[in-house]
Amino acid sequence: MGKRLQRRITKRLVTKFISSGLNFTGMSSNLSENGLFIKTRHGFIPGTILDIELLTPEGKTSFLKGKVRRTLKTQISTLRNGMGIELIEKDATYMDFIQSLEREKETTPEDMGHQEFYIIACPDCGVKNRISSEKLYLRPKCGKCGSPLPLIMS
Repeated sequence: MGKRLQRRITKRLVTKFISSGLNFTGMSSNLSENGLFIKTRHGFIPGTILDIELLTPEGKTSFLKGKVRRTLKTQISTLRNGMGIELIEKDATYMDFIQSLEREKETTPEDMGHQEFYIIACPDCGVKNRISSEKLYLRPKCGKCGSPLPLIMS
């Protein structure tokens, strides 16, 4: 497999995808201008065309069309099950979102020192979790037991 032409950005977004009139939900990751990876247990065979909806953190919905390039399926649910998607149609919402992520990645190391973090204790097991203020919208879960963490109210 050759080297990718576009830089990939790790971003978890709720992703809906439709094939043959059936709706499924997954979590996107590893986004680029021309592709993405959808973590799901409902992988399709390579060549399948999907209608995809991504919900951005700003609350906008992006409508895409993609072709399954590869599918990873294992019996172990903790491993990376999902599909590598080549985007064949993308809208302005998606392109604007990718460009904003690329600008975000261009911050200097000095800027990273100003990022705000919260320490949130798990109400179930008591473990302290370090959560970036930028990730609170993802509804974080405890790293040890997986219980939902209480959201910080400012």
